[in-house]
Amino acid sequence: MSEPDFEFFIGGIEDGIIELATQLYGFRENNPNGYLKTIDTYGGELDEKVLKEYIEQLTPMFPLKLVAYGDGGDKLAPATSPAFNAPRRWRHDCTFSIINCDDNARGEKERRRGDGGYPGVIQMISDDREALAGRQLRKEGILLTFEPLRLAGVEFIARLPELTAYVQHFDTYFEWTEPDRRSETTPVEELIFEVGSTGGLREPGKLPGVIVK
Repeated sequence: MSEPDFEFFIGGIEDGIIELATQLYGFRENNPNGYLKTIDTYGGELDEKVLKEYIEQLTPMFPLKLVAYGDGGDKLAPATSPAFNAPRRWRHDCTFSIINCDDNARGEKERRRGDGGYPGVIQMISDDREALAGRQLRKEGILLTFEPLRLAGVEFIARLPELTAYVQHFDTYFEWTEPDRRSETTPVEELIFEVGSTGGLREPGKLPGVIVK
């Protein structure tokens, strides 16, 4: 079985958060706690203008949650490199963000604190914490979150005339093995791609990455 790729982990974590939030808080007849009208992924900047444009394109129903992979960093795991040209294993520390939005027409306070049947974004943040803090996610038998989801702060994004949005961040990490470039018939020299060369592979004695005229 081949190693899962980077998208398997990132997409799986996003999908897991969406699925769990939908099960717990999705608006449907047989869910007494359900209030979410829209839950989706988001790939834009965390600022008022970009978020507003994205939501307008999405044409959602509120209350709304958007799940986003924020950023991440890589370091060798273990810290010492393996044998030459052996595939390396990386620890990817990353942040996932849940954007909570409400458009209650009665005002900004109601969008934050709720009003009647609407929870407000503060309650939505509280629900994120109840549902996800300390939880691990698994897909196809493979652990996606090596560290249980860890609270990483709340961020204010938008207080527009018609929209209030806050973000709850969670940190975790997973480990990913880069592709094994070796085979029994492939010499080391042929593992190095020569940029601009007609053959596409490195000529012995040439430096990798040098354009061949």
